[in-house]
Amino acid sequence: MSNKLRNLVILHEQSVSNNIALPKKLQKYIGQQRGKPAGTHKENVDWIPVNTPMNETQRDLHINDVFKWIEQHKGVDWNLFGYATAVRYNDQSLELINGQHRIELVKMLLPDQMWVPAHIIDISDDHEYAAKLFAAMNGVSSRKLTSEELFWAECISKDPFALYVKTWLERCDIACGKVNGGNKRKNVKHGGFVKCLRMGEEATAKAVELIDAAWPDQGIDDQVLVGLARLLSLDEYSDMAKPETKIGADFEQWFVEQFGMNHRISDARFNEYKNTMQWFNGVAYGIAQRFRHYQKRMHRTSSERIPKIELIEKIYKDGIQGINR
Repeated sequence: MSNKLRNLVILHEQSVSNNIALPKKLQKYIGQQRGKPAGTHKENVDWIPVNTPMNETQRDLHINDVFKWIEQHKGVDWNLFGYATAVRYNDQSLELINGQHRIELVKMLLPDQMWVPAHIIDISDDHEYAAKLFAAMNGVSSRKLTSEELFWAECISKDPFALYVKTWLERCDIACGKVNGGNKRKNVKHGGFVKCLRMGEEATAKAVELIDAAWPDQGIDDQVLVGLARLLSLDEYSDMAKPETKIGADFEQWFVEQFGMNHRISDARFNEYKNTMQWFNGVAYGIAQRFRHYQKRMHRTSSERIPKIELIEKIYKDGIQGINR
């Protein structure tokens, strides 16, 4: 560690609030910044001290979010900071109502930065108005980005994980919001698709393929997608995703030509099994149970073609008891 960085680390330890230590793996970003604070070269721009007290409406500090931003942006990016917002009372005292986490980031990485640009609102002694301002700036009078809108922006910025998800959307020939949109592709929710990929990439691709084949004229139900991917991702049921196996060929034929032809996609949500901690496990159980009944009728003497139900049944029932698996 250079003497300059060592001195900055000492300053950081002296100035950071709440006695929060910066993890060692992030200390290399101390002193790193990009861009310039808003208003640096403008007259009549307000600045407030980094230690401006919080208004009582402020949320709790989520320090892990700050650590995540440090790692993502590798320092302080002033181009993303903008302005903090503070209220000023008749006695000239200030209270921060927006920008807590951004200021905490500055305090951690730039310990010699004692001021930040801010929008100061004079409100006399109207504390209720201060609370209204905080609420309005944090969701009441502003619209948060949806997961799909944020995903689109992350793809444009070439975020590695977003590009990974985009790759699998392309492989499955489906869209998520604007990502891989066009050509009348079926759409999925970002959160559900990511959950599927974390269960198993190939299981996800097979689930999309089966759902599209079973209901070609309907969209993809996200709950059904996650439930089917969950089932096919479990080792005990993985052969059901392989059409080259006997049980895999039977499952595909049943799901597409029997279940799909005679039911709406909403029926595959198995609402009767929604009482578990994670509904998609109920969906997986419903699909496995329904297929097992079909196989027992069709292949009474062939046990290798009748899927076992015990594992997914236990996962489903554990969820009813509050056990997450």
